[in-house]
Amino acid sequence: MRLQTRLFGPMNPHPPPRASSRRRRAIGALRGLPRLAALSIAVATATPVSAQLSMSSDPLADFGATMVGSWEADGSRHVFEWGVGGRVLKSTSYASDGDGWVVTSEGWWYWDPVAEAVRGTTVAIGMGIDLFEHTVRMMKADEIVHDLVAYGPMGGTYVERWTFEPDGYTWALEQDGSRLMGGRYQRVR
Repeated sequence: MRLQTRLFGPMNPHPPPRASSRRRRAIGALRGLPRLAALSIAVATATPVSAQLSMSSDPLADFGATMVGSWEADGSRHVFEWGVGGRVLKSTSYASDGDGWVVTSEGWWYWDPVAEAVRGTTVAIGMGIDLFEHTVRMMKADEIVHDLVAYGPMGGTYVERWTFEPDGYTWALEQDGSRLMGGRYQRVR
């Protein structure tokens, strides 16, 4: 028995079927597109140089450089640390039970190439929220703003702001432009 390939050649003396005449005409028409039209499309969709220069080459690294460490507020602690080769930022939240710290949530932050944004997912217990989904919408040297979708008995859509000072940050949870809650965290390491 002789092996044959599917390609036309010595092993397969039968050429592939020709494209239909309608398909050949369509391909021929595409070849005739003026090069100026292709150039116009490329120029119209290009990102301006000023926008390229103002974008960070690694927004997750910027986010992590700000957040990595341990932060404490009255009865609450947040710890951020790098995971998996610096491609994910792990977060753990604790509440004081009087004798020590009890884990209340764990999550991770990562770069989402589809959304082109830093995103976070956090699973929580005992908060009235079971799952948080964060999408960072703005990141400046002194402020991070993200959209927050919360699932659970107290679920909803919120905006969360972290405003940084030299020794800590103030967070605020907002809905429809009104502040619902907030607090101040001090960096402890």
